[in-house]
Amino acid sequence: MFRLAKNVLKFSNLSIPIKTSYQGVRKYLSETYQSYEKWDEAISTDIIQKTNINELLIDIDDKLTRKKYVSSLDIEILAAKLANVETTDDLKMTETILEKFRYTPEALEFQPSLTYCLVRNYLDLGQKERMIPLLQDKLKYGLYLDRFSANLILNAFLIDKKYKEATLIATEIALQEDDDDHLTRALALCGCYNYYLTATDDDLKTVIVEEEDEDIVKIKVPYVRNLINDDHFDLTDKKKLLGKTMAYMARYADTSGIASLKVIGLALYQKFDRAHDVLEEILNNPKLQLDESALQVLEKEIDSYEYNEVEDILRLPQSPYRPLELIPEAAGEKIKKFLIPKLQSANQIVNLDLKNYVETYLKEQSLEADKTDVLKHERQIFIWTNERQEQLNDQIYRFLIEKQKQNLFERIALLEERDELLNFFDNESQIVMASVEKDFENEQFENIKAPKEHEYFESARLHYHWDKHEPKRSLHPNKKVRDEEMSDNRNWPSYPYYAENWKYDLTDYVPLAEKHKRRHKALPPTGKPPYYKQYFF
Repeated sequence: MFRLAKNVLKFSNLSIPIKTSYQGVRKYLSETYQSYEKWDEAISTDIIQKTNINELLIDIDDKLTRKKYVSSLDIEILAAKLANVETTDDLKMTETILEKFRYTPEALEFQPSLTYCLVRNYLDLGQKERMIPLLQDKLKYGLYLDRFSANLILNAFLIDKKYKEATLIATEIALQEDDDDHLTRALALCGCYNYYLTATDDDLKTVIVEEEDEDIVKIKVPYVRNLINDDHFDLTDKKKLLGKTMAYMARYADTSGIASLKVIGLALYQKFDRAHDVLEEILNNPKLQLDESALQVLEKEIDSYEYNEVEDILRLPQSPYRPLELIPEAAGEKIKKFLIPKLQSANQIVNLDLKNYVETYLKEQSLEADKTDVLKHERQIFIWTNERQEQLNDQIYRFLIEKQKQNLFERIALLEERDELLNFFDNESQIVMASVEKDFENEQFENIKAPKEHEYFESARLHYHWDKHEPKRSLHPNKKVRDEEMSDNRNWPSYPYYAENWKYDLTDYVPLAEKHKRRHKALPPTGKPPYYKQYFF
C-alpha cells in the first residue's frame, strides 16, 4: 500500500496514464516475488536520484549525434531513471537513443540489467505494450529478457487478460532458447493456451500481401536473406509460431496436462512425427493421459494439412542429432490408424479441463517460486546495483586520471616556456637549431627585407648563388624556397636542370643572356640536350 500511494502521488500530474492497482483481479505473482522494496532501494541510490531525466536525455542524444559515442553507464542510468519521464515523447526519444546506441562500440557492454530496468519502468508507467516491438527487433535494439523480467511482464499481461501480447512475449523467449524456469514456462503456457482458445481464424492467419508490378520499387538494402527456411527465426506463420512456443514451453512433459499441451503445440506446429513420439510416450506410461480437446486439435490439424512445396524446398537439411522426420501425411495416418485406437482401448483419453489446469499449474509454480526464487531475485537486483556503482566509480577514477594528465602536460609546457625565457642567451644556438629542424625560416641578417632595396639585393644574391652552383650554401634550407631563389625570374616555371642534378663540368663561364636563352628553351646549362636525347632520338 505504501508503494501504491507513493506512485499515485509521484505520477499524479503526468500525461502518461499510470496503472498501479489491480483490485478484484487475480494476481499470479506475489508482491514478495516482485520485490518492490528492493527495486525502490535500487533506484534510490545517489547515482539515480541526482540525475535529471530531461537533461540526461538531451545530453545522451547530443553525444550520439555529434560524437557517435556514449558510455553504457549513461544508458543504464537512463533506463533506471525512466519512471520519471512525463510524456510519451520522452519514451520515443529513449527508444531512438537505444537504437542509435546499438550501433556504437559501447553496445558490446550491454548489460542484462538494462532490459530489466526497462521492463520495470515500462510496467510502472503502464506502457508495457511498447516493450513488445523493442523485444522483437533484436537487430535494432538488442534487448533480451532474463527470467525475472520475463516473469514480470508475462504476469502483467495475464492480469490484464491480454493473452495475445503474453503469447508474443512467450514466443520471444522460445526463439531466444535461453534457460528459463518452471514459473516462466507456466506463465507462458497459460498465456498461449488462453490465446488459442480466444483467437479467431483471422488472428492465426498469416496475410501475405502480394505487390503488383507497378508498385514494386527497388531500394538498396544492407543485406539480402538467403532463400532458406530454418524453421526457427524464419517462421512467419502465426499458427506455427504459437505451436512452436507451446511445444517448447511444454518440452518437459512429466504430467498429463503438460503432455496434452505439448501435443496441441506440435499439432499447430504441424510436426506430426514429434506428436507421434509424444503419443507413444503417453501410451507406454500408464500414469500419463491425453486430454480430449488435445486429441481433437491434433485430428483437425492432420485433416487440414496441405503440402507446401516451396516451404519444403527452402527447408534446411535434416539435423543429424535427432531421428529422421517422417513425412507429415504418413505420420498423420499412423497416428489415426494405430495410436489413437490404442489410447482409447487403454482408457488414456480423458477430459482434463486444460483451461483450469493451466491456472492451477501456474498457482502451484508461483507458490514454489516464492519459496525458492525470492532471495535469488533480490540478490540479482543487489548485484546489478553494485555493478552500476562500481562502473560509475571506475569511470570517475579514469576521468580524474585524465584530468591530472592534462594538468601535468599544461604545467610542463608552461615550465618549458619559462625555461626558454630565463635561459635564452645560454641556449640560443640550440633554440635556433630546433627552429631549423621544425622548418621555420632562418632569420639571418641577409633575409631581412629592406624597403626599396629588397629587389636589388635579392637579384644580386640570386646571381651569386647561380654562379657558385652550390645549393648547400643557400640561405634557406627549405627546398621550395631554394628553388625560388635559384630562378632569375620569380614568375618563371621551375627549371629542371639544377647544378646538383647535372654531372657535366660547369666551370666555363656562360653569359647571363645565354643563360636566359637556354633556360627559356629548357636546355641544361651546357647548351646541349641530355645524353639520351643526343644518341637515341
